[in-house]
Amino acid sequence: MNKLLDDMLSRDPMRVWSASGALIHLWDRTVLDMFAARLGDMQRATKDVALGGAVFPNAVHLNFAFRRLAFHRDTRQCLCALYPAYLMYNPQREQKAGNVSIDTVSPAEGGWGEDIGCTCCRCGTRFKVEERESHYTWWGWQALPRPG
Repeated sequence: MNKLLDDMLSRDPMRVWSASGALIHLWDRTVLDMFAARLGDMQRATKDVALGGAVFPNAVHLNFAFRRLAFHRDTRQCLCALYPAYLMYNPQREQKAGNVSIDTVSPAEGGWGEDIGCTCCRCGTRFKVEERESHYTWWGWQALPRPG
């Protein structure tokens, strides 16, 4: 994890961008605690780093990584609560990592993509996920009401 922290503090755009993606997919609470404790340092180190991004600004990934660390630090809620806030959570990747189970898959209404039903493996929250595409594939997550 020291390399990941070094990357976040490096001011090198590629290293910061890559490390942001890694932070977005971390679930280990002990590791997240360590990064959350250094959140201010990482924010200061990346403040003026130009991350680029032609269609989708890469700063979105960095800002979401920071939001996720603050959410972890400030709440004890399951991290799946943040799925709806980020368009790049791929349900297949999340299932492979053991974070969700994919319960249903059906063709999307009106064209491209799929509608996917998922359940969080940690807290049991169910989601409807819409896979869509414009210049890239993205996923819109919506938490479903708990039954009963």
